[in-house]
Amino acid sequence: MDLKRLLIISILIVAVCLSVAQNEIKVTYLASGIKIQTRFAEYEFDQNGNLVNVYLTAERRVHVFERDNDGFDVLTEDGTSLNVVAEAQLFGEQVATNSYRGDLTLIYDYGDVKKTYVFRNVPEYLIEVRLETKFPVTVSLPRVWFADNDRVIKDYFLSFAPKTRTLSLVKTSSQRIVSNNVTIDSSATLIFHLGPYKRVFLKKLFPGDYEELVSTLKTIPGSSAWYDPVFYPLVWFFWWLFKLTKNFGWAIILFTIVVRFALYPLYHAQTKSMIKMRKLQPKIEMIRKKYKDPTRQQEELLKAYKEEGVNPASGCLMLVVQLPVFFLLYAVIRYFQEEFAFNGRFLIWSDLSKGGFSANAVFVLITILASYYNTLITSQDARSAWQGILMSVAFTFLFVGLPSGLFLYFTTNTVIQLLVTYYIYKRYKIRGITTRELLGLRPKG
Repeated sequence: MDLKRLLIISILIVAVCLSVAQNEIKVTYLASGIKIQTRFAEYEFDQNGNLVNVYLTAERRVHVFERDNDGFDVLTEDGTSLNVVAEAQLFGEQVATNSYRGDLTLIYDYGDVKKTYVFRNVPEYLIEVRLETKFPVTVSLPRVWFADNDRVIKDYFLSFAPKTRTLSLVKTSSQRIVSNNVTIDSSATLIFHLGPYKRVFLKKLFPGDYEELVSTLKTIPGSSAWYDPVFYPLVWFFWWLFKLTKNFGWAIILFTIVVRFALYPLYHAQTKSMIKMRKLQPKIEMIRKKYKDPTRQQEELLKAYKEEGVNPASGCLMLVVQLPVFFLLYAVIRYFQEEFAFNGRFLIWSDLSKGGFSANAVFVLITILASYYNTLITSQDARSAWQGILMSVAFTFLFVGLPSGLFLYFTTNTVIQLLVTYYIYKRYKIRGITTRELLGLRPKG
């Protein structure tokens, strides 16, 4: 079997593995109650239908909520907690044992009161809590931090945890709300969002009240960062690209191209400095051989740099300037990982939030090839080329666990860098080495 056929079969196997990825909701029956596991969160309920624990699992499992009589507990007017009178009921499209596709409904019956949780299978960590009651009851709303971080605005309750940057938000549909308690006379639907604080979620869930919600959240300590004025414009620009292309894969590629184009002057200055240093290399070697005294050698080197108009630190300086920008762009792409899971189909990938070697194998191959040719173009000898190649391979495998959306950003960046480097080195007529020279083989002919 030739290499080309083996590569095609490998890509098809990866495509089949990726195509079975689903955003299913799983149910686990516990001794103390029931656990509902959505794609990026786990919700634990006790036997009385109270929410007792919430874990977010997008990157790692983080405990963000623990009940303190505030897990949608239902109380009568005299403060008595209600107990269920029947076993909890589940409704949804079951695709396997304890596994459901689409939305999942969990119902608790208290006799004259019925409480229904509807888990929406969407990226926004969304649950609808429906109450039907024959007498007025008070429902306590989940709080993720101390009471001084609570805010009540219109018919919304907000609680923000600065440590985990988690937001608990409940829209109470014009019921009577005081702090994290709301009184319900007959029936109500509460819109419950508990997840990482991301403005894109608020924009999608509550577009009419978005500005007011964000302004209110800014009054809570720890909800804003110094880089927000730069970060959020990039977030909305990326979101606009997604709306334009209707595909996160193409949005990532366009976003990377546009930003790299904007940063081209910095990269060009860095590369130009490296080329000047490279042209000066024979003279530097001559000075090092001629002057063994370190002081004299340093003086002659500085003199040579000055005569040629070269600053050895300028290339590193440009690199240092670019690094924070690339970390910021990485954070923007990472911001949308939940969206990748539900809307992440791109070519053979069905879910750009998946990571690991099987999901990123094609990206790994492209990145290593692009890095290889980039190293050949910029290297002066086989030794430095091997060092560059080994470093790029190790660096690529270091990122193999990243979600595919982030790896697509990394791969696109690497390919763009290869094209720009080829153009600049060709323009200044700088020659690298060939594969035969890398392997120590004699030139053809």
